[in-house]
Amino acid sequence: MVFPGIIRRVNKTLPALLQTIVIICLLHFLTQGILTKINKKFHLSRYSHSDATTQRSMGRASTRIGGGFSRRPRPARGRSSSTSTTTTTTTTTTTPLPPPPDDVMEQEHQRRLETLHTACARWNLGLWSSNKSTNISADVMATLATMPKSPLYQALLVSEKHHLAVCPAARNGIQWLARRLLRLTGRFEEHQLHRLHEPPAAIARHNFPYLSSWEKYPIVLAKSLTILMARHPFDRLLASYRHILEDPEKNPHGYLHYGRRIVRTYRQAPGHGKGPTFEEFVRFLLAHDTHHLEDAWQPTMRRCTPCHIGYNMVTKYETLWNDVQWAWKRAGFGTLNTTDYVVYTLTPEIRRQYFSELTLTQVLELFKKYKMDFQLYGYTLEEHMAYAKPGEEAIDPALLVDIPRVSPYHLQDVQEQSQEQALLKVDHENTGREQVPYPEPDSSNTGLALTGERHAAVEVSNDIEPPKDNWQFQNGARAS
Repeated sequence: MVFPGIIRRVNKTLPALLQTIVIICLLHFLTQGILTKINKKFHLSRYSHSDATTQRSMGRASTRIGGGFSRRPRPARGRSSSTSTTTTTTTTTTTPLPPPPDDVMEQEHQRRLETLHTACARWNLGLWSSNKSTNISADVMATLATMPKSPLYQALLVSEKHHLAVCPAARNGIQWLARRLLRLTGRFEEHQLHRLHEPPAAIARHNFPYLSSWEKYPIVLAKSLTILMARHPFDRLLASYRHILEDPEKNPHGYLHYGRRIVRTYRQAPGHGKGPTFEEFVRFLLAHDTHHLEDAWQPTMRRCTPCHIGYNMVTKYETLWNDVQWAWKRAGFGTLNTTDYVVYTLTPEIRRQYFSELTLTQVLELFKKYKMDFQLYGYTLEEHMAYAKPGEEAIDPALLVDIPRVSPYHLQDVQEQSQEQALLKVDHENTGREQVPYPEPDSSNTGLALTGERHAAVEVSNDIEPPKDNWQFQNGARAS
């Protein structure tokens, strides 16, 4: 019979077939592992090469701080002004300017804490609550009703060993600060901090886990340096929009999750591109409760509960380098690694480009939504209001209530004047009695990217913004 013969042949060859299949599977898994390692090494080497090329082209050392994409504006030309051109000096990564004196830093941070505590006491909230009646407007009462009623300890990164706690508010410079925190653990070398496979803040969460019990948090925080990170609310929104929504090709997740819905709902005329405009994004924010949206679109008050936790230091995104230097000094950690110093900024030109899409009413409505962050950290609104269009709608008088006025600390203007006076003095000493125009500096020789009035409009992809001036605290102390 034919079938028994076939069965006998199959029985004889079956062990050999099984052996062949097993060998093929083993070879497949081995080669896949080898190819994966080769691809990873090739990717890292290519990434490192592109980083080095980019940094060389920018005249800086090979240092990256944070992720995202970069949109570099054209350098400003002509005389600088406080409303239309940048006044930010860009330095190299290895030569940060010396920090202000300790007494100046201490005075500035005490002023920030006083502003924070005054706002909490005005709202009769958290640690500053009392039995006294307060005159709070209806819109503020409605906002307070949506805020947490108890401290959110789970939001903090706490190191019981180092007596340090930080609230990692998104887009406030936390990715840069998280690298400094990881360095404190001793588990990461400096070069490893710029080749991480996850965002630094996510890795910091694993290295600074929750404490063993909630009752332990007040005890640990009472003897720790507790840092609250702040940033101008509108700059924070703008930076988040540019990173998440503006370019769908570079951030498809942001487009699929939010951008497509924003365009479909709020676009009034075709031809604006695939991603939503900044004006469409603002209308989306004004129409929604931000409680369930991105962390960077929520007020920091909702995440960090600054009135319920006794923070003893407020760092500002605009002066982050000096603030963290001062924090490390107070905590006894020594000085920061100077190779991790890069200046990133949102320039007035960039703010004008986006906020000129908005009407004045939209800017005021947006301020109303984030009013508490303005009052907690002492930020003002004049610059962004100046960029807005008049608009056709009538302005509601209620929107004009509690608008922050011009700050008494004109730090940047005072510093510009002192710099100009110092430069004129040098010119006079070099030329004797004759006064000659100050020559334009050569950035290739000095390591400074300077144009026009000895300043440059430079933005690098990151959520780190530099101090407007490393000596601004000194001027602020004099003004106060």
